[in-house]
Amino acid sequence: MQGNGLKIALVIFFLAVSGWYLFPTVQNAMTNNKLAAMSAEDRLAYERDNHSDIVGVRERALKLGLDLQGGMHVTLEVRVDALIRALATDTDETFDAVLAEARDNAVSGDVSVIDAFVQAFEARDPEARLSRYFRNEAAGISRRSSNEDVAAWLRTEADEAVARAIDIIRDRVDRFGVAEPSIQRQGTRRVVVELPGITDSDRMRGLLRGTARLEFRLMADPAELTRSLQRVIEYFETGVDSTGAALASADTTGAGPDSTAAAAADSVADVQSLLAQADSASSGNRLLEIFQPVGQGVLFGRVSERDTSKVNALFDDPRVAAMLPANVTLMYSSSAAGTGEDGYEVYDVLGVRTEVELTGETITDARVEFNPQTNVPEVSMTMDSEGARTWARLTGANVGRNVAIVLDNVVYSYPTVINRITGGRSSITGLANREEATDIVTVLKSGALPAPVEIAEERTVGPSLGAASIRAGLNSIILGLLAVAIFMIFWYRTAGILADLALIVNLLFILGILSAFGATLTLPGMAGLVLTIGMAVDANVLIFERIREEQKSGKTLKAAMEGGYSRALSAIFDGNITTFFVGVILYSFGVGPVQGFAVTLMAGILSSMFTAIVGTRIIFDWLVVDRRALVSVG
Repeated sequence: MQGNGLKIALVIFFLAVSGWYLFPTVQNAMTNNKLAAMSAEDRLAYERDNHSDIVGVRERALKLGLDLQGGMHVTLEVRVDALIRALATDTDETFDAVLAEARDNAVSGDVSVIDAFVQAFEARDPEARLSRYFRNEAAGISRRSSNEDVAAWLRTEADEAVARAIDIIRDRVDRFGVAEPSIQRQGTRRVVVELPGITDSDRMRGLLRGTARLEFRLMADPAELTRSLQRVIEYFETGVDSTGAALASADTTGAGPDSTAAAAADSVADVQSLLAQADSASSGNRLLEIFQPVGQGVLFGRVSERDTSKVNALFDDPRVAAMLPANVTLMYSSSAAGTGEDGYEVYDVLGVRTEVELTGETITDARVEFNPQTNVPEVSMTMDSEGARTWARLTGANVGRNVAIVLDNVVYSYPTVINRITGGRSSITGLANREEATDIVTVLKSGALPAPVEIAEERTVGPSLGAASIRAGLNSIILGLLAVAIFMIFWYRTAGILADLALIVNLLFILGILSAFGATLTLPGMAGLVLTIGMAVDANVLIFERIREEQKSGKTLKAAMEGGYSRALSAIFDGNITTFFVGVILYSFGVGPVQGFAVTLMAGILSSMFTAIVGTRIIFDWLVVDRRALVSVG
């Protein structure tokens, strides 16, 4: 073994490092088996008592991809059409028609929304200028700007919006705690997100597409809202268009507090009277069949979860919208108010003013806290100096009124202002659980998306399918390993046994490399392992064939071994280096599964070269030189 001290030290070192990085994987597998054998109650207790240890082991264990452990594959589409509308400084019916046509053309054809928008606009009037709708002095867009200049600016804004959306989505996913997510851009407006290990798909779905647009708005006047409810019920009861009367009676300018209170009381009585008449007459009122009117305070009514789309369609009627108080819109509550007789959750419909008093851009910090009296989770927010001044002015001028805290057009809470609030502190209450509070903090800290996103495609891979993939991959690896091992022993005798031993060490090194660099093992990666098994003995085959040639020329086994190794090195390096470069190219330009295959391939090439050139040589030297053993190479 003289002269092999450094080689032996390297082998021992790499074995120790591989074992160190793979040990958490073994621990994680043992823990999962232990948890699977427990009852549900014992499992919860064990996870609670050993939470930090379990999480630490799982974070250090070899990561499995979406196709092996299950999870979500989501394709998000950034609403570029909504971005175009937001960038427009002036719009009209022509603009709306052109944008709608562009959106339809972009969906049906393989063109960007901006190109479709420009084409549709110029098709209507080749002489018209897009600058009539867009002006931005900072970007150099003015009335004199050409359509090409405006289109180029819109493309730049869209590219930045998609890039910003990717950064925000990645931040949200990281805060959620997903291990090794894959987030990549696809085309001009789509983002592909792969989330291994996700089981709560509904929660992640809401986290991905939430725009994080936080707004503070005043609630509608209770008296006006109740009278509007009365007119809406009458409209669907009689079918008579009472828009004009509704608008006239909504004017309460000059009415004193006493008259307002009396009007509210009368309206509540009228609402209850109408409901009683509708119930007794079974009139078939379309609204009352799916909507439960309330008409108390800022609460307009309640809707079952399954009927929200139907109610939205009725309220979207322009004649119905005209019956609502001026500058008031209807929004749903975030949390269910209870469960209906049909088993579906029921949500409140609230009257909220359209004017936004304060936005989430002023929020500098958000965190989950628990109410000391009720121990219910809530989100505590801190504002910057400008936001604090606006919040103090808003609360001071509206003592006794409700202020709605709206996130993504959903009312999370609408507390009553008791007194003027200084210091820029506010809270979101009425949350269902800690997970909901944590998700709100996540989207607030990540920032608002520059444009809305929609889920264009979604696939969920169940854990059972992932387990089946793992079993199939392991079976293929074992069968491939056995086939190669039997062939090597049959063809090269003792030398084949040495090659098989190096093959097992080679697999240990590959998995150690993947674990050390935090790579993710995917199903294509397991295919790369199977390929590596065949390639791993390629170097040994070259060496053994060279040794055979040296022996046939009359050299001793020792001389033939030295000549075989030295003459085979150039061919081994040439073949493996070219394959390694192919792996680099696949990793650089490929995505998802292709990258997983490339990583395993490159790790296998490096490991197989080391075990073939260094590992087997050490054993050959020990057997031939030190032990003077008769080693057969076929």
